[in-house]
Amino acid sequence: MKVYITLIAGCYLMILSIGSLAQTQSGAFTVTGAGYSTSVVTDYQCVGLNPANLGWKRNNHVMNIGFGESAVSIYSEPLKRAVVNDLFNTNKRFTDTERQDAVSNFTDTKLQMEANVSGVGISFQDEKVGGFGITIRERMMWDSNLNEESADILFNGYNASYFDTLIVDFESGDTIGLSFNPKQVTDLFEGTRLEVLWFREYNFSYGRSIINRKNFSIYGGVGFKYIEGYSVFNYTYKDGVLRAFSALNPTIGVDYDADSPSKINNNEYQAVGKGWGLDFGLSVLLFKNLRIAVSLTDFGKINWDGNVYKGESALLSDLETGGIDNYNIFELQETLSANDMKWGEWEGLENKETELPMNFRAGASYLLKNKFEFGTEMYLPINDVPGSYDKVIVGLGTRITPVKWVRVSAGVVSGGATGTNIPMGISFFPFNNESFSWELGVAVKDITTYFTQDKPTVSYAMGLLRFSFGNLAKENRFEDNNDDMMGN
Repeated sequence: MKVYITLIAGCYLMILSIGSLAQTQSGAFTVTGAGYSTSVVTDYQCVGLNPANLGWKRNNHVMNIGFGESAVSIYSEPLKRAVVNDLFNTNKRFTDTERQDAVSNFTDTKLQMEANVSGVGISFQDEKVGGFGITIRERMMWDSNLNEESADILFNGYNASYFDTLIVDFESGDTIGLSFNPKQVTDLFEGTRLEVLWFREYNFSYGRSIINRKNFSIYGGVGFKYIEGYSVFNYTYKDGVLRAFSALNPTIGVDYDADSPSKINNNEYQAVGKGWGLDFGLSVLLFKNLRIAVSLTDFGKINWDGNVYKGESALLSDLETGGIDNYNIFELQETLSANDMKWGEWEGLENKETELPMNFRAGASYLLKNKFEFGTEMYLPINDVPGSYDKVIVGLGTRITPVKWVRVSAGVVSGGATGTNIPMGISFFPFNNESFSWELGVAVKDITTYFTQDKPTVSYAMGLLRFSFGNLAKENRFEDNNDDMMGN
């Protein structure tokens, strides 16, 4: 029985499945490099972040559409930047020294991977009726932190110090590690955390102006999202409390050797849960240049009803795997399985309901002479569920448009248990006129990663096909002068 959770393959699978996750606070490449988003993203990019911003336009166009925008990041405390690629190297084989180094590297260190891929985003914005936005977005989060015992067993298997004796089954040739003083897995794995969340959201949002005065305007918005859940895994034991449940896509190939009323008897790619979510936003514009915004997003739940299991503590007396032979922890081959890793006893369930990783955002931005924008933001996780950040995240930065066809951004982002990062980005506008614009760009979550080795955040955010069109005759509106800066 084997488990294959290969995150990089998962990212490609996400992109293909919709036809086209540093902290990915926003999947919008236009603001990733600045470190703030809540007060400035508009059109379809504000869907899922702050739907109130659909009430105002970034330029004089009514339609916006984008394809294949993506943001992926890995924060690695265990591995230096030079060997982060080994997380996806299935051909590498450990030497004895490297295996022991792996145990040391992954003990009490955080590994976080996030992917946010938007297949398509469309918005229509009109001053009289308000703005409508639709996005189809794939989201994935991996978050792990192993204690010494779980890291030792993960990489050394039956050769871990926990096992007293090795025996060989002469019929099968398999080696089995035995412990004559077995412990409960919860006692062994105290402080261990392994969470995976993967779902697709279909989000429809609406925003409009509530109050519109010359120097004071308020915008409100709401979004509704339909959720298809593709995988969730949670094994967390801390302070005497065990949280262990699982609902994995059949293509991953897990089998807990236990009956379940929700067991799926095939290996086809399919959703194993469905749910819903709501987003709420409020934005204020003061004196044409200062924006203040707040939003509450991902209020909702997923009901997992396929391949659902819950975990319970059990004695770990034997093990049949020799451990992982490389740094490809994302694959976790023969480690999550009940027969090999012995995470405990697993019992099948009809369904399991989990909350979405709800969060609160607050931000502000100021536009100076239509070329310089300065902003700040706070991101506050509301609940502790798979997919949520550990701590508050704060950021500040700037976006500068020196000429009409280029914009650069830089900032500082700190928190979320991933340290302090320096994001940077650049966008180009090959076409940018009254009737049509084309924007493309790229950003990274931490430029310092390319100059240091320790605790890297390897990331990118990119969009190549982002267009706006549909000219409106200019009216006497106070936002006309904010073209291209106060939006995205």
